[in-house]
Amino acid sequence: MLIDKIKKLTHELGVSGDEMRVAAIAAEMIKEYTEDVTIDEFGNVVGVIPCGKENAPKLMLDAHIDQIGFIVTEITDGGFLRFMAIGVDQRMLPGSEVVVLTKTGNIRGIIGSVPPHLQKGTDKTNSIAIADMAVDIGMTGEQAKQIVSVGDYMTFYGDGFILGEEHFCSKALDDRACLVCILHALDLLKGEKLDVDLIISASIKEELGCQGAPFTAHRYQPDFAIAVDVSHAKTADAPDVINDLGKGPIIEIGYNSRPEIADLVIDAAKKNDIPYQLSPVPAGSGTNAWTLQPAGKGMGTLVLSLPLKYMHSPVEVLRISDVENTGKLLAAFIKSFDGRCAL
Repeated sequence: MLIDKIKKLTHELGVSGDEMRVAAIAAEMIKEYTEDVTIDEFGNVVGVIPCGKENAPKLMLDAHIDQIGFIVTEITDGGFLRFMAIGVDQRMLPGSEVVVLTKTGNIRGIIGSVPPHLQKGTDKTNSIAIADMAVDIGMTGEQAKQIVSVGDYMTFYGDGFILGEEHFCSKALDDRACLVCILHALDLLKGEKLDVDLIISASIKEELGCQGAPFTAHRYQPDFAIAVDVSHAKTADAPDVINDLGKGPIIEIGYNSRPEIADLVIDAAKKNDIPYQLSPVPAGSGTNAWTLQPAGKGMGTLVLSLPLKYMHSPVEVLRISDVENTGKLLAAFIKSFDGRCAL
């Protein structure tokens, strides 16, 4: 089931720069579809599925597997951990539960908050700077320094759960749920004769500047690439967001999405009665498509997005039907795509 794959991926810890644990799981999952799976020198997971036709065009499907988190910068004499954030909104941190990935094992911690009784002046309304926060791991300074090291990674603690009947809430849905979308497409393509070689990319270090995916592109020289990533869905506090959960994948139109490819994907959605949404993104998308476009010999790219609420938080929320329909749309496009698209 799709939900089981999402749970398996989001349960594992893999902050940007420290993705080896989740990479091993991603490699195992991709091996269900091809024996040609590697974890390269950079740390990306890559699976190659040739169509068997000579000089076939290469299509790269990418989803990044790193997650937001923190890195320890200091262990105080009082046993607290100072830290820097990796892609995290500081406003949500006080009161959060975290897990510290030490060299001897994982330990729990909390980011404590000052009780309102002790707050003064504007402290009650202003967000707290990360420099003023610390993680409490329930140890003395001496104990903490024996277990925790400067440079240890941390991330949010907790596993995903069903929210209502159709929704799923978890950390790291950005972007591991999109790898599940790709795997679902591969399930739907089993036994199909394709006209393109597929390069399946579970890339790393996206949250640090979209660094991992171009490494794969330089090596495999794809002709086209689809970056499958998350995009904002409507919430009570973000009324200006135009897309929503339950209405299908979002096809981005703009800087990182070549119009000819977008038109083909839209056509595949219409012919197969797959719901979809459109989103204009005239500037850089902030996804791996941004750095894939000029990578290698250069390529035509598209951003296909999964609607997500509360991005870059420990309580990201998606709708299962959107995961299913994103996979369906990828499969429908791939079945009809023969690489004849102007570059």
